[in-house]
Amino acid sequence: MNTKKPKVRLWSVLTALTAILTIAAIVGNMIANQYATTLNVALNASTYKIIKGDTTEDTEYFKAGFTSDEEREAYEAELCATVEAEGAALLKNDNAALPLAGSAKVSLFGHGSVDLMYGGTGSGSVDTSKAPNLKEALEAQGIQVNQTLWDLYKSDSMMTNYSRVTPASISDTLEANTQYAVNEAPWSALSSAESSFAEYGDAAIVVFSRSGGEGADLPSGTNGTNDSWISGSEGSGNYLELSAEEIELLKNLKALKDNGTFKSIVVLINSSNALEMDFLNPAICGEDYGIDAAMWIGDVGQTGINGVGQLLAGTVTPSGSLVDTYLYDNLANPAMYNFYTQAYPNAAEYNLLTEGADVQGMYSVYQEGIYLGYRYFETRYEDVVMGTAKAGDYDWATTVAYPFGYGDSYTTFAYSNFNVTESDDAFTVTLKVTNTGKTYSGKETVQVYFQSPYTDYDKANGIEKAAAELCGFAKTDVLAPGASEDVTITVKKSELRTYDANNAKTYILDAGDYYFTAATDSHNAVNNILAAKGYTVAGTNGRMTEDGDTSLVWKWTNEALDATTYAASANGTAITNLFDESDPNKSSDAPGSVTWMSRSDWTGTVPTQPAALTANETLAADLAFTQYDGTEADSVEMPTLGAKNGLTLASMIGKDFDDPQWETLLDQLTFDEMVNTITLGFHNTAAAASIGKTATKDENGPQGLTAALTGGASAMCYTSEDVMAATFNVDLINEVGKCIGEDCLAMGYSGLYGPGINMHRTAYSGRNFEYYAEDPFVAGTICAAEVQGIQSKGVYVYLKHVALNDSETSRRGVNTWLNEQTAREIYLEVADKAITDGGAWCVMTGFNRWGATWCGANSNLLNGFLREELGMRGMCITDFSGSSQYMDLVDGLIAGSDIWDSPMPKIHTTKAANYENDAYIVTQMRNAMHHILYTVVNSNAMNGWSASDTLKTVLPWWQTAIYALIAVLAVLTVLCAWQLSKALKRKKELADTAPAVDQK
Repeated sequence: MNTKKPKVRLWSVLTALTAILTIAAIVGNMIANQYATTLNVALNASTYKIIKGDTTEDTEYFKAGFTSDEEREAYEAELCATVEAEGAALLKNDNAALPLAGSAKVSLFGHGSVDLMYGGTGSGSVDTSKAPNLKEALEAQGIQVNQTLWDLYKSDSMMTNYSRVTPASISDTLEANTQYAVNEAPWSALSSAESSFAEYGDAAIVVFSRSGGEGADLPSGTNGTNDSWISGSEGSGNYLELSAEEIELLKNLKALKDNGTFKSIVVLINSSNALEMDFLNPAICGEDYGIDAAMWIGDVGQTGINGVGQLLAGTVTPSGSLVDTYLYDNLANPAMYNFYTQAYPNAAEYNLLTEGADVQGMYSVYQEGIYLGYRYFETRYEDVVMGTAKAGDYDWATTVAYPFGYGDSYTTFAYSNFNVTESDDAFTVTLKVTNTGKTYSGKETVQVYFQSPYTDYDKANGIEKAAAELCGFAKTDVLAPGASEDVTITVKKSELRTYDANNAKTYILDAGDYYFTAATDSHNAVNNILAAKGYTVAGTNGRMTEDGDTSLVWKWTNEALDATTYAASANGTAITNLFDESDPNKSSDAPGSVTWMSRSDWTGTVPTQPAALTANETLAADLAFTQYDGTEADSVEMPTLGAKNGLTLASMIGKDFDDPQWETLLDQLTFDEMVNTITLGFHNTAAAASIGKTATKDENGPQGLTAALTGGASAMCYTSEDVMAATFNVDLINEVGKCIGEDCLAMGYSGLYGPGINMHRTAYSGRNFEYYAEDPFVAGTICAAEVQGIQSKGVYVYLKHVALNDSETSRRGVNTWLNEQTAREIYLEVADKAITDGGAWCVMTGFNRWGATWCGANSNLLNGFLREELGMRGMCITDFSGSSQYMDLVDGLIAGSDIWDSPMPKIHTTKAANYENDAYIVTQMRNAMHHILYTVVNSNAMNGWSASDTLKTVLPWWQTAIYALIAVLAVLTVLCAWQLSKALKRKKELADTAPAVDQK
């Protein structure tokens, strides 16, 4: 008889364990399925299988331009360095401190010297772990670097104790802004390396770096009249002024220069956020730090520091031009008073949320109007010079350190033979540029500005005019000493138009005198125009900073006001007011009135405190998360769904957007396919088996393809967008675009979340590195060139963010208020140029609202402006929608949004099911699918597809693996339970047959 003791405890434990694991796997599968879109993108998991048809045609519609990854990577590394070399701007070069001698021995100072800013943080961040450093870049040019000092800065203790501090997470809050810190090493921490300085004393190169990133604006310090300004965690709280340790560093270097240890001091400004420049001017800061040379280098990208090395060594002569006005005190920018968001004082009364993912009660006012950057500083300067009434006490020379467009060189250039000719729709500017130096070859950036008359009509109708606006530019080839080049720049007449939002309610061309000038920067342009009007330094008692050159000015007179020529877009759409609801002085929400800044009364309109608005019942109602009430449900017929018409998406290759065959194709879609594509658009567009549509992959890319989520082959991180713009080189940035397209093609991406097209409203925006400039003309022109290059490889761009997402604080739902002239002439102009000139396919909308209406639910913006006026045919995607309720599905669809950047079905997908029988909403879904499919069919996603190919949906491998795991665990649970039951039965049998115990 078998008397072996049954293993009841063992099988009990194993049964319980396998049962728990089975339940956990089932629950895990349920959770994983909720995030299937994210997992498919992250794991590069396919959800379909292509069934090839019979075809012999070439289906590689977009071809790679490189034969190998190695060839592509090597070319792009050189290209990135070239962009930096052409974009970096030389600000100061006293005593010919630069370039350095080929055998120079230098010491590198500042934490930034060993920890450069290659790019910002957030969605635009990139992996630069293999990027060259400053030491390597200099040594490649034959310059010797102080190893002892380098090793000290790189030591574990220094890197631990003295590294930049940035916000720990993307939180969009005021509190996040305070977390930035410079945290520079004190001079005392360098004592162990001090004995090495003399040997490497040809130059002390100091690097001042500042970081920026998504979700947190930079702290600007405090101001007694404005409690909305944000103070950082160290010093005065102003992140963009030099810290106490940086000032201490400069003082000690000056002492060492004075005693002969160092021959010169060179400063590199490694930041896309403009530092305050007072430290470069002893008359402003009150102390001479002995700085001989300074160069702005922005964020350098993966190999851009090699370009900086070439500039410092003189292999390349600087030719970059600033794309922001650099100030002695950044708080002199009038936009600062309304930059950080603030809450409606009575937000709680109306239960308006002021934090979280669904902000309703925070607002920002663009009170400065069109006077962004140099448009303010130079316009007010002109009014002061001319003695205009109410210009006020304004001194350009103590306000502006370096004007927009400024950039010095190792050589000098002269302009001559300036001429302008007029045609029906353009002006042609020609001039000769000559390298008048004797030693260095170099390129020169020629900038053309115009001035529009500021008329009585303008003043009466609330129209504002800047003293100068950039309207054209060109860059010469490399000119040897004594060499010349004839430059031709075409200026469209439409650049002279201005928007009249109050009377004509369209674009007008004012009557009066217009001035054109070729200039080196915005200030030089205004001085030239002032000279043409008869003003001189002597004649203005020194109010004018420098006499202008009248030989570089041409005047054109428009005899009568024209309100018809530019009252329609290129496609014939009538242009009229679209954004009155974003103007607090016109909006039906009426949160209060705002006095816009005006050159007719600088002293009375330049802000001295934030604009004050108050919530009301109408505004609160318009801020509700869903506006659609279902009354349109039966206004249209239910579209056909699930038809078996036999078409595939590939059969639409080459078809126009309005081709009637699209209707036949769209009839094949099922409701679930539309919902899946529209609501789960996180980094992809979903496959649709009914029409043979492949899934596509999209990725972030303001500085180039990040591929942070999916990995893969190497992609180049280019310089920050401001450095690209600072090259003023359209052909060069078009080549950057082509190479970004090549990266996408090589790594299987069809869409790019970029370029970034918001404005540098102030120096403190967290994402200035993702955006081009303070000026919409250079931003739009450079963007259009980049877009053309990217899309030439079948990659559709999503211009982001359209529009007014110019700051990060409370960005998720912030109410943004501005007038229509400002919206059109400044903040929508980049998108205008990128779409009309660059052919951009798509846009990504912003987190923000226009007034009370979320960007993605603003029909006047998406349908009226983008699609009707500009003729955009591609799709509109939201910014990351996640579970945000205010980025409402039905309101967005009605207004023209097509796809939600969301991996989670909790909100949008679930909500879509409620509208399956609403013909109006289903029709909007169908329209959205038309935009999505038209974009995809014209992209590289169709490479390899012919009209005879079909698609079959399959489970992605990870789902198959989970199901297999569940099955295995379930079987194991059953087996363990069976063994447990056997053990229990055996235990009972043994108990029943056991001898009775004698109780005596």
